[in-house]
Amino acid sequence: MTKKTARPAALILWLAFALAALAVGGSARQTPQSVQVAPQPSRALTPQERRGKALYLRGESATNRELTAVIGEIDVPASTVNCAGCHGARGEGKTEGGVTAGNLTWANLLKPYGHTHPTGRKHGPFDEASFVRAVVGGVDPNGNTLLVAMPRYKLSPEDAADLVAYLKRIESDQDPGITDTTLRVGTVLPTQGALADTGAAMRDVLNAYFSEVNSRGGVYNRKLELRVADAGTGAAATLEPARRLAGQEDVFAVVGGVTAGADAEIAALARQDEIPFVGPATLTPQSASPANRYVFYLLPGLSEQARALVNFAATKPQLKKARVLIVRREGETGRAVGAAVEEQARLAGWENVSTQTYGTAPAADMAQLVGKWKGSNDDAVFFVGAGGEEAAFIREAAAAGWTPNVFLVAALTGRDLVNAVPATFKDKVFVAFPSVPTDITPEGVAEFGALREKYKFAPRHAASQLAAFAAAKIFVEGLRRAGQDLSREKLITALEGLYNFETGVTPPITFGPNRRIGANASAILTVDPEKKEFVNVTGR
Repeated sequence: MTKKTARPAALILWLAFALAALAVGGSARQTPQSVQVAPQPSRALTPQERRGKALYLRGESATNRELTAVIGEIDVPASTVNCAGCHGARGEGKTEGGVTAGNLTWANLLKPYGHTHPTGRKHGPFDEASFVRAVVGGVDPNGNTLLVAMPRYKLSPEDAADLVAYLKRIESDQDPGITDTTLRVGTVLPTQGALADTGAAMRDVLNAYFSEVNSRGGVYNRKLELRVADAGTGAAATLEPARRLAGQEDVFAVVGGVTAGADAEIAALARQDEIPFVGPATLTPQSASPANRYVFYLLPGLSEQARALVNFAATKPQLKKARVLIVRREGETGRAVGAAVEEQARLAGWENVSTQTYGTAPAADMAQLVGKWKGSNDDAVFFVGAGGEEAAFIREAAAAGWTPNVFLVAALTGRDLVNAVPATFKDKVFVAFPSVPTDITPEGVAEFGALREKYKFAPRHAASQLAAFAAAKIFVEGLRRAGQDLSREKLITALEGLYNFETGVTPPITFGPNRRIGANASAILTVDPEKKEFVNVTGR
Protein backbone atom coordinates (compact mmCIF):
# COMPACT_ATOMS: atom_id res chain seq x y z
CA MET A 1 0.00 0.00 0.00
CA THR A 2 1.37 3.41 -0.95
CA LYS A 3 2.27 5.64 1.96
CA LYS A 4 2.72 9.39 1.88
CA THR A 5 4.10 11.39 4.75
CA ALA A 6 2.60 14.79 5.52
CA ARG A 7 4.72 17.25 7.55
CA PRO A 8 4.36 19.02 9.83
CA ALA A 9 1.56 17.31 11.70
CA ALA A 10 -0.14 20.62 12.44
CA LEU A 11 -0.60 21.25 8.72
CA ILE A 12 -2.68 18.12 8.24
CA LEU A 13 -5.21 19.23 10.83
CA TRP A 14 -5.89 22.68 9.43
CA LEU A 15 -9.10 21.87 7.59
CA ALA A 16 -10.59 19.51 10.13
CA PHE A 17 -10.23 21.89 13.07
CA ALA A 18 -11.32 24.97 11.13
CA LEU A 19 -14.55 23.25 10.13
CA ALA A 20 -15.02 21.98 13.67
CA ALA A 21 -14.78 25.55 14.93
CA LEU A 22 -17.42 26.62 12.41
CA ALA A 23 -19.67 23.83 13.59
CA VAL A 24 -19.72 24.99 17.21
CA GLY A 25 -19.41 28.74 16.79
CA GLY A 26 -20.09 33.69 16.53
CA SER A 27 -18.71 43.21 15.03
CA ALA A 28 -19.58 42.94 11.49
CA ARG A 29 -16.91 44.45 9.24
CA GLN A 30 -18.14 45.90 5.98
CA THR A 31 -15.80 45.46 3.04
CA PRO A 32 -15.72 47.97 0.21
CA GLN A 33 -16.71 45.36 -2.37
CA SER A 34 -19.99 44.42 -0.68
CA VAL A 35 -22.85 45.60 -2.89
CA GLN A 36 -26.07 46.87 -1.40
CA VAL A 37 -28.88 46.46 -3.89
CA ALA A 38 -32.55 47.20 -3.33
CA PRO A 39 -34.48 43.94 -3.41
CA GLN A 40 -36.88 43.32 -6.26
CA PRO A 41 -39.54 41.06 -4.78
CA SER A 42 -41.74 38.92 -6.99
CA ARG A 43 -44.69 36.79 -6.03
CA ALA A 44 -43.58 33.34 -5.01
CA LEU A 45 -45.18 30.30 -6.59
CA THR A 46 -48.01 28.72 -4.67
CA PRO A 47 -47.56 25.11 -3.48
CA GLN A 48 -49.71 23.92 -6.37
CA GLU A 49 -47.69 25.94 -8.88
CA ARG A 50 -44.48 24.50 -7.42
CA ARG A 51 -45.81 21.00 -7.88
CA GLY A 52 -46.76 21.83 -11.46
CA LYS A 53 -43.30 23.24 -12.10
CA ALA A 54 -41.66 20.02 -10.87
CA LEU A 55 -43.91 18.06 -13.22
CA TYR A 56 -43.25 20.38 -16.17
CA LEU A 57 -39.49 20.62 -15.74
CA ARG A 58 -38.63 17.15 -14.44
CA GLY A 59 -41.61 14.86 -14.88
CA GLU A 60 -42.01 14.55 -11.10
CA SER A 61 -45.33 13.94 -9.36
CA ALA A 62 -46.16 15.34 -5.94
CA THR A 63 -47.48 11.88 -5.02
CA ASN A 64 -43.91 10.52 -5.20
CA ARG A 65 -45.04 7.88 -7.65
CA GLU A 66 -43.18 7.59 -10.93
CA LEU A 67 -45.04 9.28 -13.76
CA THR A 68 -45.04 7.50 -17.10
CA ALA A 69 -45.77 8.53 -20.65
CA VAL A 70 -46.61 6.56 -23.77
CA ILE A 71 -44.71 7.12 -27.01
CA GLY A 72 -46.22 4.97 -29.73
CA GLU A 73 -46.86 1.81 -27.73
CA ILE A 74 -43.94 2.13 -25.33
CA ASP A 75 -44.20 3.28 -21.72
CA VAL A 76 -41.30 5.50 -20.64
CA PRO A 77 -40.59 7.47 -17.44
CA ALA A 78 -41.98 10.98 -17.73
CA SER A 79 -38.65 12.25 -16.37
CA THR A 80 -36.98 11.23 -19.65
CA VAL A 81 -39.57 13.05 -21.81
CA ASN A 82 -40.45 15.99 -19.60
CA CYS A 83 -42.41 18.91 -21.02
CA ALA A 84 -39.53 21.38 -20.80
CA GLY A 85 -37.28 19.16 -22.91
CA CYS A 86 -39.38 19.88 -26.01
CA HIS A 87 -41.41 22.98 -25.16
CA GLY A 88 -38.61 24.94 -23.46
CA ALA A 89 -37.97 25.90 -19.86
CA ARG A 90 -40.39 28.81 -20.13
CA GLY A 91 -42.94 27.12 -22.40
CA GLU A 92 -41.81 29.13 -25.39
CA GLY A 93 -41.84 26.17 -27.79
CA LYS A 94 -39.10 25.18 -30.23
CA THR A 95 -38.38 23.17 -33.35
CA GLU A 96 -35.89 20.32 -33.42
CA GLY A 97 -35.37 17.61 -36.01
CA GLY A 98 -38.21 18.95 -38.11
CA VAL A 99 -40.71 18.59 -35.26
CA THR A 100 -42.24 21.72 -33.75
CA ALA A 101 -43.26 21.67 -30.08
CA GLY A 102 -45.82 24.43 -29.59
CA ASN A 103 -45.84 27.40 -27.28
CA LEU A 104 -47.41 26.31 -23.97
CA THR A 105 -47.73 29.69 -22.30
CA TRP A 106 -51.29 30.01 -21.10
CA ALA A 107 -51.96 33.23 -23.01
CA ASN A 108 -50.97 31.47 -26.22
CA LEU A 109 -53.05 28.37 -25.52
CA LEU A 110 -56.16 30.52 -24.96
CA LYS A 111 -55.88 32.61 -28.15
CA PRO A 112 -59.52 33.14 -29.19
CA TYR A 113 -58.82 32.59 -32.90
CA GLY A 114 -57.26 29.21 -32.23
CA HIS A 115 -54.12 27.69 -33.74
CA THR A 116 -52.80 26.60 -37.11
CA HIS A 117 -49.81 24.24 -36.95
CA PRO A 118 -46.98 23.75 -39.53
CA THR A 119 -48.60 20.43 -40.51
CA GLY A 120 -51.80 22.27 -41.48
CA ARG A 121 -53.75 20.98 -38.49
CA LYS A 122 -56.17 23.61 -37.14
CA HIS A 123 -58.16 23.84 -33.94
CA GLY A 124 -59.82 26.33 -31.65
CA PRO A 125 -58.51 27.70 -28.35
CA PHE A 126 -57.76 25.46 -25.41
CA ASP A 127 -59.40 25.59 -22.04
CA GLU A 128 -58.34 23.64 -18.97
CA ALA A 129 -60.31 20.52 -19.85
CA SER A 130 -59.24 20.38 -23.50
CA PHE A 131 -55.61 20.98 -22.56
CA VAL A 132 -55.68 18.04 -20.15
CA ARG A 133 -57.27 15.88 -22.87
CA ALA A 134 -54.41 16.83 -25.19
CA VAL A 135 -51.76 15.90 -22.63
CA VAL A 136 -53.42 12.66 -21.54
CA GLY A 137 -55.32 11.52 -24.61
CA GLY A 138 -53.38 13.11 -27.47
CA VAL A 139 -56.22 15.05 -29.12
CA ASP A 140 -56.61 18.79 -29.68
CA PRO A 141 -59.78 20.85 -28.91
CA ASN A 142 -61.25 19.88 -32.30
CA GLY A 143 -60.66 16.16 -31.72
CA ASN A 144 -57.69 15.91 -34.09
CA THR A 145 -54.95 13.46 -33.13
CA LEU A 146 -51.66 15.06 -32.11
CA LEU A 147 -48.34 14.08 -33.65
CA VAL A 148 -47.00 10.70 -32.53
CA ALA A 149 -43.90 12.52 -31.22
CA MET A 150 -46.10 14.05 -28.51
CA PRO A 151 -46.10 11.66 -25.52
CA ARG A 152 -49.40 10.77 -23.87
CA TYR A 153 -48.87 11.28 -20.15
CA LYS A 154 -50.54 9.18 -17.47
CA LEU A 155 -51.58 11.93 -15.07
CA SER A 156 -53.85 11.82 -12.06
CA PRO A 157 -56.46 14.61 -11.84
CA GLU A 158 -54.29 16.21 -9.14
CA ASP A 159 -51.18 16.11 -11.34
CA ALA A 160 -53.12 17.60 -14.26
CA ALA A 161 -54.44 20.43 -12.09
CA ASP A 162 -50.92 21.15 -10.82
CA LEU A 163 -49.58 21.32 -14.38
CA VAL A 164 -52.32 23.70 -15.52
CA ALA A 165 -51.73 25.91 -12.47
CA TYR A 166 -48.04 26.24 -13.34
CA LEU A 167 -48.61 26.94 -17.03
CA LYS A 168 -50.75 29.89 -15.99
CA ARG A 169 -47.68 31.29 -14.25
CA ILE A 170 -44.88 30.07 -16.49
CA GLU A 171 -44.46 33.35 -18.38
CA SER A 172 -44.00 35.36 -15.18
CA ASP A 173 -42.03 32.69 -13.35
CA GLN A 174 -38.66 34.37 -13.59
CA ASP A 175 -36.06 33.25 -11.08
CA PRO A 176 -35.17 36.05 -8.65
CA GLY A 177 -31.92 37.97 -8.66
CA ILE A 178 -31.40 37.99 -12.44
CA THR A 179 -31.34 40.94 -14.79
CA ASP A 180 -29.65 41.35 -18.15
CA THR A 181 -26.67 42.97 -16.44
CA THR A 182 -26.59 41.65 -12.87
CA LEU A 183 -26.87 38.47 -10.83
CA ARG A 184 -27.59 38.82 -7.12
CA VAL A 185 -25.91 36.19 -4.92
CA GLY A 186 -26.17 35.63 -1.18
CA THR A 187 -24.03 34.08 1.52
CA VAL A 188 -24.63 33.35 5.22
CA LEU A 189 -21.62 34.12 7.42
CA PRO A 190 -20.97 34.79 11.12
CA THR A 191 -20.50 38.52 11.62
CA GLN A 192 -20.59 38.62 15.42
CA GLY A 193 -19.07 36.74 18.31
CA ALA A 194 -16.14 34.34 18.34
CA LEU A 195 -16.40 33.47 14.65
CA ALA A 196 -16.79 37.03 13.34
CA ASP A 197 -13.23 37.16 12.02
CA THR A 198 -13.65 33.79 10.32
CA GLY A 199 -16.77 35.09 8.61
CA ALA A 200 -14.96 38.28 7.58
CA ALA A 201 -12.10 36.22 6.15
CA MET A 202 -14.51 34.16 4.04
CA ARG A 203 -16.36 37.29 2.92
CA ASP A 204 -13.05 38.80 1.78
CA VAL A 205 -12.50 35.83 -0.51
CA LEU A 206 -16.02 35.81 -1.95
CA ASN A 207 -15.87 39.56 -2.61
CA ALA A 208 -12.46 39.25 -4.22
CA TYR A 209 -13.38 36.31 -6.43
CA PHE A 210 -16.62 37.88 -7.65
CA SER A 211 -14.84 41.21 -8.19
CA GLU A 212 -12.27 39.41 -10.32
CA VAL A 213 -15.01 37.77 -12.38
CA ASN A 214 -16.70 41.16 -12.78
CA SER A 215 -13.43 42.78 -13.87
CA ARG A 216 -13.40 40.36 -16.79
CA GLY A 217 -16.92 41.21 -17.89
CA GLY A 218 -18.89 39.05 -15.49
CA VAL A 219 -20.59 35.87 -16.63
CA TYR A 220 -22.35 36.44 -19.94
CA ASN A 221 -22.09 40.17 -19.20
CA ARG A 222 -23.84 39.82 -15.84
CA LYS A 223 -21.96 41.30 -12.88
CA LEU A 224 -22.16 39.36 -9.63
CA GLU A 225 -23.49 41.23 -6.59
CA LEU A 226 -22.94 39.74 -3.14
CA ARG A 227 -25.39 40.04 -0.25
CA VAL A 228 -24.14 38.94 3.19
CA ALA A 229 -26.46 37.74 5.97
CA ASP A 230 -25.37 37.08 9.56
CA ALA A 231 -25.26 33.36 10.34
CA GLY A 232 -26.04 33.89 14.01
CA THR A 233 -25.58 31.15 16.60
CA GLY A 234 -27.77 28.08 16.51
CA ALA A 235 -30.22 26.68 14.00
CA ALA A 236 -32.95 29.33 14.36
CA ALA A 237 -30.47 32.23 14.24
CA THR A 238 -28.91 30.85 11.05
CA LEU A 239 -32.14 29.87 9.33
CA GLU A 240 -33.83 33.26 9.64
CA PRO A 241 -31.17 35.27 7.71
CA ALA A 242 -31.04 32.53 5.10
CA ARG A 243 -34.80 32.82 4.74
CA ARG A 244 -34.46 36.59 4.30
CA LEU A 245 -31.90 36.08 1.54
CA ALA A 246 -34.30 33.76 -0.25
CA GLY A 247 -37.30 36.04 0.31
CA GLN A 248 -36.76 39.72 0.95
CA GLU A 249 -33.31 39.94 -0.65
CA ASP A 250 -34.45 37.91 -3.66
CA VAL A 251 -31.07 36.29 -4.34
CA PHE A 252 -30.56 33.81 -7.17
CA ALA A 253 -28.42 31.43 -5.12
CA VAL A 254 -26.51 31.19 -1.85
CA VAL A 255 -22.79 30.52 -2.23
CA GLY A 256 -20.30 29.33 0.39
CA GLY A 257 -20.97 30.56 3.88
CA VAL A 258 -21.66 28.55 7.02
CA THR A 259 -24.68 26.36 7.69
CA ALA A 260 -23.20 24.30 10.54
CA GLY A 261 -25.78 23.76 13.25
CA ALA A 262 -28.71 24.45 10.94
CA ASP A 263 -28.08 22.02 8.11
CA ALA A 264 -31.39 20.19 8.22
CA GLU A 265 -33.30 23.48 8.39
CA ILE A 266 -31.27 25.03 5.56
CA ALA A 267 -31.76 21.95 3.38
CA ALA A 268 -35.52 22.14 3.98
CA LEU A 269 -35.51 25.85 3.07
CA ALA A 270 -33.55 25.17 -0.11
CA ARG A 271 -36.03 22.51 -1.16
CA GLN A 272 -39.08 24.58 -0.24
CA ASP A 273 -37.92 27.79 -1.96
CA GLU A 274 -36.05 25.97 -4.75
CA ILE A 275 -32.95 28.06 -4.13
CA PRO A 276 -29.50 26.55 -4.80
CA PHE A 277 -26.98 26.48 -1.96
CA VAL A 278 -23.51 25.90 -3.38
CA GLY A 279 -20.63 24.88 -1.12
CA PRO A 280 -21.89 25.65 2.41
CA ALA A 281 -19.27 24.84 5.07
CA THR A 282 -20.52 22.18 7.46
CA LEU A 283 -19.58 18.96 9.20
CA THR A 284 -23.04 17.50 8.75
CA PRO A 285 -24.08 17.58 5.08
CA GLN A 286 -27.61 16.34 4.52
CA SER A 287 -27.09 13.33 2.28
CA ALA A 288 -30.39 11.51 2.61
CA SER A 289 -31.87 9.58 -0.30
CA PRO A 290 -33.28 10.86 -2.54
CA ALA A 291 -30.77 13.68 -2.67
CA ASN A 292 -31.87 17.27 -2.03
CA ARG A 293 -31.29 18.61 -5.52
CA TYR A 294 -30.81 22.21 -4.33
CA VAL A 295 -27.80 21.79 -2.01
CA PHE A 296 -24.26 21.04 -3.22
CA TYR A 297 -21.65 20.25 -0.56
CA LEU A 298 -17.89 20.25 -1.08
CA LEU A 299 -16.51 17.68 1.36
CA PRO A 300 -17.69 14.63 3.33
CA GLY A 301 -19.04 15.28 6.80
CA LEU A 302 -18.43 13.51 10.08
CA SER A 303 -20.73 10.57 9.36
CA GLU A 304 -19.33 10.08 5.86
CA GLN A 305 -15.79 10.10 7.25
CA ALA A 306 -16.79 7.60 9.94
CA ARG A 307 -18.22 5.28 7.29
CA ALA A 308 -14.97 5.56 5.35
CA LEU A 309 -13.09 4.47 8.48
CA VAL A 310 -15.29 1.40 8.78
CA ASN A 311 -14.74 0.52 5.14
CA PHE A 312 -10.99 0.93 5.61
CA ALA A 313 -10.99 -1.22 8.75
CA ALA A 314 -12.91 -3.92 6.88
CA THR A 315 -10.01 -4.30 4.45
CA LYS A 316 -7.61 -5.34 7.23
CA PRO A 317 -7.48 -9.19 7.37
CA GLN A 318 -6.74 -9.30 11.11
CA LEU A 319 -9.98 -7.44 11.83
CA LYS A 320 -12.32 -9.70 9.87
CA LYS A 321 -13.63 -11.30 13.05
CA ALA A 322 -12.79 -8.45 15.40
CA ARG A 323 -14.91 -7.23 18.26
CA VAL A 324 -16.11 -3.75 17.29
CA LEU A 325 -16.54 -1.23 20.10
CA ILE A 326 -18.07 2.18 19.46
CA VAL A 327 -17.07 4.60 22.21
CA ARG A 328 -19.01 7.82 21.90
CA ARG A 329 -19.61 10.98 23.82
CA GLU A 330 -23.16 11.69 24.89
CA GLY A 331 -24.91 14.25 22.72
CA GLU A 332 -26.27 14.76 19.23
CA THR A 333 -22.96 14.51 17.37
CA GLY A 334 -21.95 11.34 19.19
CA ARG A 335 -25.31 9.73 18.47
CA ALA A 336 -25.26 10.60 14.77
CA VAL A 337 -21.68 9.53 14.09
CA GLY A 338 -21.96 6.46 16.31
CA ALA A 339 -25.10 5.36 14.46
CA ALA A 340 -23.29 5.76 11.13
CA VAL A 341 -20.42 3.59 12.39
CA GLU A 342 -22.76 0.90 13.68
CA GLU A 343 -24.79 0.75 10.49
CA GLN A 344 -21.71 0.61 8.28
CA ALA A 345 -20.05 -2.01 10.48
CA ARG A 346 -23.03 -4.31 10.19
CA LEU A 347 -23.14 -3.72 6.43
CA ALA A 348 -19.45 -4.69 6.32
CA GLY A 349 -20.29 -8.01 7.97
CA TRP A 350 -19.28 -7.46 11.59
CA GLU A 351 -21.62 -9.17 14.03
CA ASN A 352 -19.98 -8.37 17.37
CA VAL A 353 -20.70 -4.64 17.58
CA SER A 354 -21.19 -2.84 20.91
CA THR A 355 -21.65 0.80 21.88
CA GLN A 356 -20.45 2.48 25.06
CA THR A 357 -21.27 6.09 25.92
CA TYR A 358 -19.49 8.41 28.32
CA GLY A 359 -20.20 11.82 29.81
CA THR A 360 -18.24 14.99 30.46
CA ALA A 361 -15.58 13.64 32.87
CA PRO A 362 -13.45 11.85 30.28
CA ALA A 363 -10.42 10.99 32.45
CA ALA A 364 -12.47 9.03 34.98
CA ASP A 365 -14.76 7.66 32.28
CA MET A 366 -11.85 6.40 30.17
CA ALA A 367 -10.24 4.49 33.06
CA GLN A 368 -13.54 2.84 33.92
CA LEU A 369 -14.30 2.09 30.28
CA VAL A 370 -10.91 0.50 29.61
CA GLY A 371 -11.23 -1.61 32.73
CA LYS A 372 -14.62 -2.87 31.55
CA TRP A 373 -13.88 -3.42 27.88
CA LYS A 374 -10.20 -4.43 27.78
CA GLY A 375 -9.90 -7.40 25.46
CA SER A 376 -7.98 -8.55 22.37
CA ASN A 377 -5.36 -6.36 20.72
CA ASP A 378 -7.21 -7.04 17.47
CA ASP A 379 -10.30 -5.22 18.71
CA ALA A 380 -11.51 -2.29 16.58
CA VAL A 381 -12.45 0.76 18.62
CA PHE A 382 -14.25 3.62 16.87
CA PHE A 383 -13.87 6.58 19.20
CA VAL A 384 -16.31 9.46 18.74
CA GLY A 385 -15.42 12.16 21.24
CA ALA A 386 -14.25 15.73 21.55
CA GLY A 387 -10.81 17.31 21.39
CA GLY A 388 -8.26 15.39 23.48
CA GLU A 389 -10.58 12.73 24.89
CA GLU A 390 -9.29 10.12 22.48
CA ALA A 391 -5.79 10.69 23.89
CA ALA A 392 -7.07 9.93 27.41
CA PHE A 393 -8.56 6.68 26.14
CA ILE A 394 -5.35 5.66 24.36
CA ARG A 395 -3.24 6.45 27.45
CA GLU A 396 -5.51 4.37 29.70
CA ALA A 397 -5.51 1.49 27.22
CA ALA A 398 -1.70 1.58 26.94
CA ALA A 399 -1.33 1.60 30.72
CA ALA A 400 -3.58 -1.48 30.89
CA GLY A 401 -1.55 -3.30 28.22
CA TRP A 402 -4.39 -3.17 25.70
CA THR A 403 -3.54 -1.95 22.18
CA PRO A 404 -6.69 -2.18 20.08
CA ASN A 405 -6.95 -0.61 16.65
CA VAL A 406 -8.35 2.88 17.21
CA PHE A 407 -10.27 4.72 14.50
CA LEU A 408 -10.89 8.47 14.75
CA VAL A 409 -12.47 11.36 12.82
CA ALA A 410 -9.97 14.23 12.70
CA ALA A 411 -12.43 17.01 13.53
CA LEU A 412 -13.33 15.22 16.77
CA THR A 413 -9.75 14.78 18.01
CA GLY A 414 -7.30 16.98 19.90
CA ARG A 415 -4.80 19.19 18.16
CA ASP A 416 -1.87 17.37 19.77
CA LEU A 417 -2.87 13.85 18.75
CA VAL A 418 0.46 12.96 17.14
CA ASN A 419 2.26 13.67 20.41
CA ALA A 420 -0.25 11.70 22.48
CA VAL A 421 0.10 8.31 20.76
CA PRO A 422 2.58 6.00 22.55
CA ALA A 423 5.02 3.77 20.69
CA THR A 424 2.94 0.67 21.48
CA PHE A 425 0.20 2.06 19.25
CA LYS A 426 2.35 2.30 16.12
CA ASP A 427 0.21 1.35 13.08
CA LYS A 428 -2.78 1.09 15.40
CA VAL A 429 -4.31 4.59 15.24
CA PHE A 430 -6.12 5.69 12.08
CA VAL A 431 -7.70 9.07 11.41
CA ALA A 432 -10.15 10.14 8.68
CA PHE A 433 -9.77 13.57 7.07
CA PRO A 434 -12.06 15.22 4.50
CA SER A 435 -9.07 16.79 2.80
CA VAL A 436 -5.29 16.85 3.13
CA PRO A 437 -2.64 19.40 2.09
CA THR A 438 -1.67 17.29 -0.94
CA ASP A 439 -5.13 18.03 -2.37
CA ILE A 440 -3.97 21.61 -2.87
CA THR A 441 -2.27 21.88 -6.26
CA PRO A 442 0.49 24.32 -7.29
CA GLU A 443 -2.00 25.86 -9.70
CA GLY A 444 -4.51 26.33 -6.90
CA VAL A 445 -1.89 27.97 -4.69
CA ALA A 446 -0.88 30.31 -7.52
CA GLU A 447 -4.48 31.27 -8.36
CA PHE A 448 -5.44 31.91 -4.76
CA GLY A 449 -2.20 33.80 -4.12
CA ALA A 450 -2.74 36.05 -7.14
CA LEU A 451 -6.28 36.82 -5.99
CA ARG A 452 -5.08 37.66 -2.48
CA GLU A 453 -2.31 39.89 -3.80
CA LYS A 454 -4.58 41.77 -6.21
CA TYR A 455 -7.40 42.41 -3.73
CA LYS A 456 -5.19 42.84 -0.66
CA PHE A 457 -7.13 40.68 1.76
CA ALA A 458 -5.37 39.27 4.80
CA PRO A 459 -4.42 35.55 4.70
CA ARG A 460 -6.11 34.14 7.79
CA HIS A 461 -8.35 31.23 8.71
CA ALA A 462 -6.83 29.37 5.78
CA ALA A 463 -9.26 26.44 5.68
CA SER A 464 -12.29 28.70 5.73
CA GLN A 465 -10.89 31.00 3.07
CA LEU A 466 -10.06 28.08 0.79
CA ALA A 467 -13.54 26.63 1.30
CA ALA A 468 -15.06 29.99 0.25
CA PHE A 469 -12.71 30.14 -2.74
CA ALA A 470 -13.71 26.63 -3.87
CA ALA A 471 -17.43 27.36 -3.46
CA ALA A 472 -17.19 30.57 -5.51
CA LYS A 473 -15.17 28.86 -8.22
CA ILE A 474 -17.64 25.97 -8.52
CA PHE A 475 -20.59 28.37 -8.63
CA VAL A 476 -19.08 30.47 -11.41
CA GLU A 477 -18.20 27.35 -13.38
CA GLY A 478 -21.83 26.27 -13.04
CA LEU A 479 -23.01 29.66 -14.33
CA ARG A 480 -20.74 29.41 -17.35
CA ARG A 481 -21.95 25.94 -18.18
CA ALA A 482 -25.60 26.90 -17.66
CA GLY A 483 -25.40 29.45 -20.48
CA GLN A 484 -26.69 32.95 -21.05
CA ASP A 485 -30.37 32.01 -20.72
CA LEU A 486 -29.82 31.36 -17.04
CA SER A 487 -32.22 29.81 -14.56
CA ARG A 488 -31.85 27.99 -11.29
CA GLU A 489 -32.87 24.79 -13.02
CA LYS A 490 -30.13 25.21 -15.62
CA LEU A 491 -27.57 25.97 -12.91
CA ILE A 492 -28.52 22.79 -11.05
CA THR A 493 -28.27 20.73 -14.24
CA ALA A 494 -24.88 22.28 -15.01
CA LEU A 495 -23.53 21.54 -11.53
CA GLU A 496 -24.79 17.97 -11.77
CA GLY A 497 -22.55 17.63 -14.83
CA LEU A 498 -19.33 18.53 -13.01
CA TYR A 499 -16.91 15.62 -13.11
CA ASN A 500 -13.47 15.71 -11.48
CA PHE A 501 -13.59 19.49 -11.56
CA GLU A 502 -10.36 20.93 -10.17
CA THR A 503 -10.78 23.78 -7.74
CA GLY A 504 -7.07 23.57 -6.94
CA VAL A 505 -7.73 23.72 -3.18
CA THR A 506 -9.91 20.64 -2.61
CA PRO A 507 -10.00 17.11 -4.00
CA PRO A 508 -11.53 17.01 -7.50
CA ILE A 509 -15.27 17.74 -7.36
CA THR A 510 -17.91 15.51 -8.94
CA PHE A 511 -21.66 16.01 -8.63
CA GLY A 512 -24.52 14.08 -10.18
CA PRO A 513 -28.31 13.69 -10.00
CA ASN A 514 -27.90 11.46 -6.94
CA ARG A 515 -24.60 12.83 -5.64
CA ARG A 516 -24.45 16.04 -3.65
CA ILE A 517 -21.08 15.73 -1.88
CA GLY A 518 -18.46 16.79 -4.40
CA ALA A 519 -15.46 15.00 -2.89
CA ASN A 520 -16.95 11.85 -1.42
CA ALA A 521 -13.79 10.01 -0.46
CA SER A 522 -12.01 10.57 2.85
CA ALA A 523 -8.26 10.30 3.34
CA ILE A 524 -7.15 7.83 6.04
CA LEU A 525 -3.91 8.57 7.87
CA THR A 526 -2.08 6.70 10.60
CA VAL A 527 0.05 8.20 13.39
CA ASP A 528 3.78 7.48 13.50
CA PRO A 529 4.51 7.93 17.24
CA GLU A 530 8.27 7.94 16.72
CA LYS A 531 8.43 10.69 14.13
CA LYS A 532 5.39 12.50 15.57
CA GLU A 533 3.69 12.80 12.21
CA PHE A 534 0.80 11.50 10.15
CA VAL A 535 1.32 9.01 7.34
CA ASN A 536 -1.23 8.75 4.54
CA VAL A 537 -2.24 5.12 4.05
CA THR A 538 -4.83 5.69 1.33
CA GLY A 539 -2.37 6.98 -1.27
CA ARG A 540 -4.12 10.32 -1.80
